[in-house]
Amino acid sequence: MIPQRFKEHLEEYISQELYVQIAIIKGKEKVSTDSAINKYLKSNHFKDFSNGKPFDHFIDGLRDKCLGMLKNSPMKNKQTTDETILELQNKLKELSDEELDNTYWEIETGEFFSSNQIKELESNRSELIEKLNITKNKNEVFQTIISFCKSYEELCQKKYPEAPLPLEILKSIN
Repeated sequence: MIPQRFKEHLEEYISQELYVQIAIIKGKEKVSTDSAINKYLKSNHFKDFSNGKPFDHFIDGLRDKCLGMLKNSPMKNKQTTDETILELQNKLKELSDEELDNTYWEIETGEFFSSNQIKELESNRSELIEKLNITKNKNEVFQTIISFCKSYEELCQKKYPEAPLPLEILKSIN
C-alpha cells in the first residue's frame, strides 16, 4: 500500500499543477472557470498530464533513489547529526542486500517504497490516464479536473486561509 503521506503529497502536487494552469488561462483570457478548463483540455500541459507525466516524475524519482545503490557508500558509516542521513544509515545497516535492492526513497516525504508499491503507483497512473481519456468521455474528464481543483481549494483553505482562489470552485458548489 502506498504511504498516506506520499498520497497526499502527490495529490497536492497534481492538484496544484492543474489549478495554476487553469487559473493562468482564466486570468489571461478573462473567461469563466468552465471556459478556462475547456481551453486547458486543448493544451499541451493537459496532453502531458493525461499521458501520466506527473506520475512519471515521481516514479522516475523513486527509481533513481534505490537504496541498493548506496550499499558501498562512504556515507554508510559517516558520523552525522542529520536525522535524514541517520535514517538512511539505519536502513543501510538493518536491511539485507536483497531488501536494499527493493527499497526506494522518496525525498520530499521521507517515505520508503518497495517495488510492489511502485507497481501500485504505476497502476494508479494507468487508471488516471484512462480516466483522462478525452475521446471516451469529455464530461468525466471535466469532472475529474474539477475534482482536482476542488481538492486544491480545500487544501488552500486549510493551509492559507487568506489566499485568493481565482477559480472559485468551492463558491460555485456551495
